Amino acid sequence: MPKYSRETRRNNRGHASIDVLASLKSSEKSKNKSRPPNLFLDKHIAMKETLEEDKNEFQMVEFADSAESADGSNSFYRGYQMGRPSLVRKGGKYRIAYKGISGKGKHYLQDLYQTCIDLKWRWVMAIVFIVFFISYLLFAIFWFLMAVIHGDLTHIDDPNWTPCIYKLKNFPDALQFSIETQTTIGFGVIYPNPSCIASIPLMYLQATVGFLLETILMGFVLVKLAKSKHRRNTLLFSNTACICKEEGELVLQIRLGDMRQSHLVDTSVYGIFIRDKVSKEGTRYPLFQHHLDIQAHGMDDRVFLIWPLVLNHKINEDSPFWDMKPEEILHANNFEVVVIFEGIIESTGEICQARTSYTSKDIIWGRTFANIVEFDDEHGKWRANFKLFEDLVPCPIPKYSGKEMHILKKALESGTQIVSGKNEEDQPYFRKISSLSKPHDSSMTEFEDAPERNKSSIELTEK
Repeated sequence: MPKYSRETRRNNRGHASIDVLASLKSSEKSKNKSRPPNLFLDKHIAMKETLEEDKNEFQMVEFADSAESADGSNSFYRGYQMGRPSLVRKGGKYRIAYKGISGKGKHYLQDLYQTCIDLKWRWVMAIVFIVFFISYLLFAIFWFLMAVIHGDLTHIDDPNWTPCIYKLKNFPDALQFSIETQTTIGFGVIYPNPSCIASIPLMYLQATVGFLLETILMGFVLVKLAKSKHRRNTLLFSNTACICKEEGELVLQIRLGDMRQSHLVDTSVYGIFIRDKVSKEGTRYPLFQHHLDIQAHGMDDRVFLIWPLVLNHKINEDSPFWDMKPEEILHANNFEVVVIFEGIIESTGEICQARTSYTSKDIIWGRTFANIVEFDDEHGKWRANFKLFEDLVPCPIPKYSGKEMHILKKALESGTQIVSGKNEEDQPYFRKISSLSKPHDSSMTEFEDAPERNKSSIELTEK
């Protein structure tokens, strides 16, 4: 299927408004002259032909993974981004840094346990080795001082001398004895004399401290190994998001899958729309957050993830995409969609969270995810083919915003004939040809005058 550049499609569509009388005459010529005239039916057909024209124009665009058109420019239906990078990486890590925090180290030490859990593995292993070595070295000093104070080192070759620690001749011997005592190795070459008053209390103290250190450090390592964040590595998000039409509404679609056989329980999913915003009072929020309702099938935000699911965000009045045109969605660089999936690990009871993000370069207009779940009659099982996890299929839709499509739908239901065009700024508008013989729909307002540059056109607006 051939590609057409954005400029070519503009020229084919035309910038001038559509002549009302010409549209009516063209519609009349296509009628069967032998039948009696039916104004309502004729105008209903005219509107369907207009929408069909939009559909045909959309189908002329090649559904290719490349975002490049034949002339080298970016395709209208594949988003691109030139600007700030995403706040959240595809793998879920945040691209954000903090500065200007006074007493940062003090605050981290006050939450020492969580600080240690969040350390990288190289620092964790370094802490384990250093702490154990310090404890061995510290008690080696105590044992060596005991021998020095008792005078054992000055009577090494005296057979009549009774030392506190037998066979201890220097500090390396004291370090070896300390390691043997704390780890309960007990080679037996160097051993304490129970008749020495300080030997038994010091041995008891070292055994107790060693037990506590092993418990704390090994528990710390096990908690580090069992961190629930590693479970998210087996949760898959699609690399791209799609905008298509489902049940008569525009939806933003994302695919989510779980590779493990032991699945998460009590799961939920939600989204965050992040963009730059300036309030009416002039306050600027560079990372303003807006909640996105995301659901799978009819489960609202609850997810039964035993096979890959397509998550939908309906582009309705509550959606930040409601009045955003395709050009604004696909070519903007000031918004980001963060999708967050949470659940409880069945085997451990810990909470797991997986997240990813999509910017304009990750969104494709007019595609939907291919079905990857089929029933295997031979084995009597449902099978999910993860090789097709990223596969997309065409879903032709006109290039209007959700609000504009809602207006067109209401116009059709109320019996109003609408044709569309492009103004000088390449923005779509809708024109009333005439009112049809149907009751007035209270959800629609009267037609307002268009801008001066297109005084002959009439724009349809909604209350």
